[in-house]
Amino acid sequence: MKTEFISAKRVIILLLATLFSGSMLLWLPYEAQTNRGIALLILVAILWLTEVIPITITALAVPILSIFLGLVETKPALQHFANPTIFLFFGGFALATSLSVNGLDRYIAHKVLSLARGNLLVAILLLFLVTALLSMGISNTATAAMMIPLGVGLLKGLPYEENKKAYWFVILGITYSSSIGGMGTLVGSPPNAIVSSNLHITFQEWLWYGMPVVAGLLPLTIIFLYFFFRPNLKDAIISPKGEQTHQVATTLGKKQWAAIVIFALTALFWVFSTQINPVLAGLFGLEKIADFDSVIAMTAAILVCVFNVVSWK
Repeated sequence: MKTEFISAKRVIILLLATLFSGSMLLWLPYEAQTNRGIALLILVAILWLTEVIPITITALAVPILSIFLGLVETKPALQHFANPTIFLFFGGFALATSLSVNGLDRYIAHKVLSLARGNLLVAILLLFLVTALLSMGISNTATAAMMIPLGVGLLKGLPYEENKKAYWFVILGITYSSSIGGMGTLVGSPPNAIVSSNLHITFQEWLWYGMPVVAGLLPLTIIFLYFFFRPNLKDAIISPKGEQTHQVATTLGKKQWAAIVIFALTALFWVFSTQINPVLAGLFGLEKIADFDSVIAMTAAILVCVFNVVSWK
């Protein structure tokens, strides 16, 4: 669902509400914890009354703000909604949706494929790589569903009956690439987060296990498929008049750039969570933020809605 980018009016109301609530910490005569609780209550009340952001997003922001203000620990703040691991999924899905709705997934795929310069084999290998990379942040099923039409579109110039093995190689290659890529990150596949919640593995720590598996298994799988099917692709070229399976934007707008910035910052915070957690916690007078990856995911989900990158619905 398309939405307009965040308006100046909404920005002004958000800033004024935040500044007013923040100033209350300076002049309220109560204890620090009490002042923070009252300031949060007033901020939420203003946001609910003005509906400057969807009331559901405001409700989701309450536990996150409570954590940063030191009013409550992460698990008690989120357990009334769901286990923190569920919020890790939720944030990952929100980021994936922000990329998909704004066409950034297809934009990235086509930009990378353009590097092949007409060589079909190179284009297909790049397609497998992009599929694996995208599936690290998007669900394996959604990635495969998006990339298979692109792969089939590349083969439109080859008659199916004479090139069955080429089609099988591409489709299975995309399928396996999405599954393998999903092993690389904590949010790449639901089983990853379930395991991490039991073993208490952070996003950064998972990369040390997941990325070597992807780096080793992906090329081995593609090599096996290539020699198993032996598709004749070496001399084939991509037709410039080949069918486009999706309309791809040539330039990026404000929402697309906002989605990229939020996605990049989220990935940065996830990858360096061990280093960032104590620094960020120190700014709020805390020792450490528990379940930091889930807090980052929820913050990202809130931001994509606040900036109208995607609608809440």
